[in-house]
Amino acid sequence: MFKSNVEIHEEKLLTEQAGEHIGYDLGLKMVKDHYDAFGEGNAQFVGKNILEQILAQPDCIGINIYKALNEKGEKTYVLVGLDKANQPILEYSIVNSVGQLNKSEGIVADRNVVVKGWFDF
Repeated sequence: MFKSNVEIHEEKLLTEQAGEHIGYDLGLKMVKDHYDAFGEGNAQFVGKNILEQILAQPDCIGINIYKALNEKGEKTYVLVGLDKANQPILEYSIVNSVGQLNKSEGIVADRNVVVKGWFDF
């Protein structure tokens, strides 16, 4: 879009509704197409507990998943909660047991487990 000869980029905010069920057949095709293109077929498993902890952070609308390398140089993913302004949740305010306002560190997660791709089973 242009306004007065200046290009305007409209960015849509991410919402809780992002993502959809795509079904087994399309999911399998997409994973296999990636394997065929890049020779990578492993998956990363992330446990329910850490996902629930990330999603339970105040104003969390979802999770960004970043490709990363761990300390050993192995491929992994880092997960970070995203707030309603589409900013990573790196810190948030909490009220402690005596009514004082404190800051809590946002959850940045890794230590996922590598598993076989589902078409390898």
